[in-house]
Amino acid sequence: MITTKNLLIKPYSPEHSECFFKSITDNREYLYDYFTNMLKVNDSLEAAKKYMEQKTIDWQENKGFACAIFLKENNEFIGHISVREIDWKVPKGELAYFIFEKYSGNNYGAEALKAFKNWCFAKKKFNRLFMKIAVDNTASIKVAERSGFVYEGLLKKDYRKREEDLTDMKIYGYTEDLEFVRTTSQNTDFANLIVKLDENLASRNGDMQEYFNQFNKVDAIKHVIIAYINGVAVGCGAIKQFDNESVEVKRMFVSEEYRGRGIAYNILNQLESWAKELGYTFSVLETSNVQVEAVALYTRTYTVIENYGQYAGIETSICFKKEL
Repeated sequence: MITTKNLLIKPYSPEHSECFFKSITDNREYLYDYFTNMLKVNDSLEAAKKYMEQKTIDWQENKGFACAIFLKENNEFIGHISVREIDWKVPKGELAYFIFEKYSGNNYGAEALKAFKNWCFAKKKFNRLFMKIAVDNTASIKVAERSGFVYEGLLKKDYRKREEDLTDMKIYGYTEDLEFVRTTSQNTDFANLIVKLDENLASRNGDMQEYFNQFNKVDAIKHVIIAYINGVAVGCGAIKQFDNESVEVKRMFVSEEYRGRGIAYNILNQLESWAKELGYTFSVLETSNVQVEAVALYTRTYTVIENYGQYAGIETSICFKKEL
């Protein structure tokens, strides 16, 4: 399940059959232009049950991933989103979605699309998603553009609505270009990421975070790495001198929606390479035992050492060291 500010995005299951059939029947005229085939194969409750069963099988066999979109506040079914026609050699797939008419205009489409897109890249390791959108479907075009999809070209006479003439379709694609930038703690993007980091740490460490805050000041750090995806700052890390031979890794963070892509691992590698260029031989760092993702990351290449300096005697702290 994918959770956003307002939505719950759940894989289809047989228990969704009745609400799915009722909702698409109530919205038949609204959906007919662009989801004709879905309506045809769900023309009865029994057909909808078979549709749900097939979507469950497709998910299990990695042939497609279809989800129902619900409002978080009342668990009301408000739409559909899926990726299909998957080519695992790339991997890539075609993404489609709809929000029922009653709930359109509330930005739910963009919220669902961004979250589902991120899930596809983080959990299923897609390299490309694309959408086919009719040239006159201006609402969906706007949602695609707001969600990071880029216009790639025109498919002439590629789709027939109802019994009308063939319609041109626009192709919108999304790929992720990851870039690492060296900067300082004066960088605005770094400052914004640190706000998110401190909020996350406070929620995990509770009252102990006040103690740690005194060691996390960033106003004068000269060596900062920021990770950008398609120009958006999504993660960061920094190093500062620990002793004549060592640097200390500080302020490692990746925004929640971009986790699972190996970004933190790459930021750490970038920091270590920078430290070697500066002539350092070792890297040390500290993290809390409640930061389970961080502990898993560091134990891949670092060795646990006795807690150093200000972390000595702090039971929740774990300290690490690595030869560069």
